[in-house]
This record gives sequence, C-alpha cells and structure tokens, in this order.
Amino acid sequence: MSGQNGSRELEAAMRDRIGQECLHVPSARFGLLLALRHWFERGDRVLISPTNCETVLFVVLAAGLEPVMAPVSWRDGNIDVPNIDWNGLAGVVTTHLYGQPDRVTELRAECDRRGVILLDDAAHAMQTTVGGRAAGTFGTAGVFSLAKHGRAMSGGFLTARDPAALPELARARDESLLPGGARAQLLGTLRPVLRETIYRTGLVRPMWHALKALGLVQWTGHRCPPREKELRAALAGDPVDLRALDHWLRIDLDDWRMRQGPLLRRYQRSRFRVIDRERGRRVAGVELLRTLPWAAEGVRDAAPQPLLRVPLLVENRDEVVARLESRGVVPGFIYDPPLDDYLELVPEGPSSEIARWWTGHVLPVDPLRAARMAGLLTELDVRPAPRPFTASQQPA
Repeated sequence: MSGQNGSRELEAAMRDRIGQECLHVPSARFGLLLALRHWFERGDRVLISPTNCETVLFVVLAAGLEPVMAPVSWRDGNIDVPNIDWNGLAGVVTTHLYGQPDRVTELRAECDRRGVILLDDAAHAMQTTVGGRAAGTFGTAGVFSLAKHGRAMSGGFLTARDPAALPELARARDESLLPGGARAQLLGTLRPVLRETIYRTGLVRPMWHALKALGLVQWTGHRCPPREKELRAALAGDPVDLRALDHWLRIDLDDWRMRQGPLLRRYQRSRFRVIDRERGRRVAGVELLRTLPWAAEGVRDAAPQPLLRVPLLVENRDEVVARLESRGVVPGFIYDPPLDDYLELVPEGPSSEIARWWTGHVLPVDPLRAARMAGLLTELDVRPAPRPFTASQQPA
C-alpha cells in the first residue's frame, strides 16, 4: 500500500506527527488532485478561498470540478464559515493561509451535518494545531507540503480519515507519477541545497540582483500569467489531460508529479530535523510580529503558532515589496489578485471587496526573519493598511 519507491520512512515520520496513516507524494498539489478525483464526481461544486495560491484553483479544475469562491474573513484571509452559502456544494477545501488555522472544528461540524466532504489542505500548516490536533486531519482527507516547510522544495503527504481508502489512492498515485531520470533527481536535490546555502549565508541580495540582471527573474506580478483561452481549451477533455495542463499545474514546482528516487527522499527526511530545530525560533518570531502595528487581527488575537508566514497588512504593498527587494529581502507567498478576479471563468465570490483588500495589502513575513523585517518596515516608515470598513460597519 504505502512505501512506493521506499517512502515508508517518510510516511512513518509523518504518521508519528499527525496520528494518521498517510501516503508520500511528490507534492501537496498532487495529493490534493488525487483526493479530489477520488471523492468527487465531474462537475461537483467545491468551495475554495479566493485568497489562496492559484495552484489550488488549477488542481480543482484539473479534477473536472467547479470551483466556488468562499467568503473570507478580513481578520486572517481564511474562510468566513458563518457566511458560507452551502447550496449545491459537494465539498470544501480549507485554506489555513500561511499556517493560521481555519475554523476547522466549525467547518467539519457543518460539513458532517450537511453531508459535504471536507478536504483539509494543510500545505501551509504542517506545524499548526487546533485544540491539540494537527491541521490537515480534520477532513475526510488532508494534504501536507514538505516542499514549503524546512525549505525542502519537494515532497508532500496525503492522509485519509479512513485508512481503507489509502490502497486505492496509492494505486492512483502510482499510475499518475511521471518517471524522474537521474538528472531530474539530482537537480531536485541541488536546488534546495543551493537555496539553503543562500538562506544561511545571507547572500539573498547579490543573488537576487544577479538573477534579475541576467534576465532569469522578471517581475510578472504575484500570480502566473493565466493564459485563460489556452486554459479553457486544455480543460475541454473528459477526463482532463494533465499533460495539457502542465503549464498551470507545475507553477514553481516542475517536478510536482515526478517519481522520486532515494537521493531526493533522503534529503526530504533530513528536512524534518530542520522543521523541528526551527520551531522555537518560529514561534518567537510570530510573538514579535503579532505585536507590530501591521499584524493581521487574526494573528494578534490567536495564540502564537509556528506559522509558515505572518500576514502583515500594509499600505502601498507593491511599493513596499520593491523597496524591500532593493535591500535584499524578497517576500513570497503573495496571492494577488483574488482568484475570482484572476480568472474570468470563476464567478465572483460573496466577499469580493474584502478579498481584494486582503490580497492587495498582505505582506507575508517569514517569522525566522522577524527582527530584521520589523526594523526595515520601521525604517521605511511603512503605514498599516486601513481597515476595509468604518467603525460602525465592523463585523462581529
């Protein structure tokens, strides 16, 4: 069942963390695709957040499903559960944006009551817990991204509430994996090693400027070009041909469904130690950032967790990003515009103004760089973003 290509050690390590059996997959997006194809029928309507990464949207489309935009909270950019319109929904995919937990106990209760399938996407939330329970374990299935944690740049896990579902999911995984040759395996290991070297030595600024000068990094906005006409044509098949969708599904992760060999798996196992080693520093960084005037309300009000990023909300965000880049700080994980503005084929969500406010102002900060970022934002005289409502309009 599990352990394809010797992944048993990785699966055992993850099982010990979350308390559930799981499958090792090359990426969280691949695991999410397997789950969507397993638990849903073509044309089913699935709720996702408009503030999320576009890969989630493309994976839902690749599964032959209809994405429905969720209402979002101005406090943390996550799904605003009390304002969900449940009519016609077959499923919900959580967000846990930057690791800040969705209201998953409430979501699961509502989904169970209405017969709706909950998929708990914890790609941002490998270290997040809710009531002592790991995010990613509240749904019928859940996914995790090792690529985003420990700077592994590859690897993920798919878990299921009912472990009896895992053998069929494993067969579907193995049928969909692409072969990875020796060169691809080596590059898959060297890329994160190079990134880790840059991260540890502080060479971000010269490397960033060199890449831009060589034309290897170009500013194209915060989301990949949608190429919507081509996307619609690629989605026409039944079932959808993953090869036709490769441009959209491999964003920043070329080997998103590559069969991974021993070298790459060994590197991924080493990243677990990095995650554990950095946990205390990550929490300390969150504790510092949540006290700053730019911190999102949801982070201020919640107990500190070892978040992937801490969402700050600033005026003139893109100008701030440009000024930070000139100082060698390259913010990532900015998902702007909201998904319903990004693609015409996605109907507008019920809280589009709040989603635009959030995505247009959010500045995700690595809590391991909290002190430096606090100093830079103060030095740059960055102003907090004004709230998207007047005092009399403040939501409950």
